[in-house]
Amino acid sequence: MAANPLDAGGLDLPGGQRLCRRFCPVTSGRSGARQSPFPGVPPVTPLVFSLLLLLLPGHVVAQQLSLGGRVGFGAANALFEDEHSGDRIDPRMAPLLGAVAAYQLSSIVSLHAELLYSQKGWVEFQTGGGRRLSYLQLPVLFGLDAPWRTSPHLLVGPSIGFELACSVTDVPGAGSVACDDEQVGWDRAKVQYGVWVGLGLGRWFGEGKLDLQLLGDFSLTDTNREPLPSGYLRFANVMLSASYRTLLGGS
Repeated sequence: MAANPLDAGGLDLPGGQRLCRRFCPVTSGRSGARQSPFPGVPPVTPLVFSLLLLLLPGHVVAQQLSLGGRVGFGAANALFEDEHSGDRIDPRMAPLLGAVAAYQLSSIVSLHAELLYSQKGWVEFQTGGGRRLSYLQLPVLFGLDAPWRTSPHLLVGPSIGFELACSVTDVPGAGSVACDDEQVGWDRAKVQYGVWVGLGLGRWFGEGKLDLQLLGDFSLTDTNREPLPSGYLRFANVMLSASYRTLLGGS
C-alpha cells in the first residue's frame, strides 16, 4: 500500500504551498533534519496546547495563600440513641472562634486548614443540667468555589478535636463540677474524629475575602465510653460563622 503523502512530510500544492496532517516539518541545514515548527519547543499536538491553556489560570491562582480568622455561634447537641432511656436532650448555645488558612489549588478548588476553639455538649430536658465540653479542633477542608468575585461555595473535610475542658452542670448540691470529679466520673473519649460540611457565600474585597457560612460539625466518635444498654452518643453542632482572610504577598 502506497504511503499517505500527508504522513510522509506533506503534499505539495500549486503555488509553493504544502498540505500536512498536523504540522509540516521544518528542515534546516544540509542534513534536512526535521525540527519543531516552534524553535526550542518539543512538538506537541493541539490537544496538549489546549490543556495547557486551560490549566494556566489555575496555576497562576495557585500561588495565592491567605490567612485570617473565624468567629461563629451555634447550637451544640448530641445524637443520642438509647431505647431503654426516656431521657431527652436539647441543644445548648456554643461559640466558635479561631484562625484559618486557605491555599488555592486552582481557580475553583481550595484547601483550608483551621485551628479553632469550639464547645460541645447538651442540656438535659428533665433536669436543666447537662454537659459542657471545650475542644481545640483542627478541620482540614476542601473548598469548591464559583470563579466570581461574589460566589457561593461548598466546604467538606475531616476534623480532629482534643478536649480542653469538661463539666457537668446543675449537679444536685454541687452545681457545676468537672467530668472527672468523683461525683460524676464520666468515662468519655477525649479525642474526637468527625466530618465538617459547610455552605456559604463569599466576596473578595481587593486582596481580602469575607465568607458567611452555615457549618455542620458531626462527630464520628462514640463519646460515651460507658456502655449503654443500646445505642450511641455522638456530638453534632450546627453553626453560623463568618471568616475573613487576606492574601499574603498580594494578588
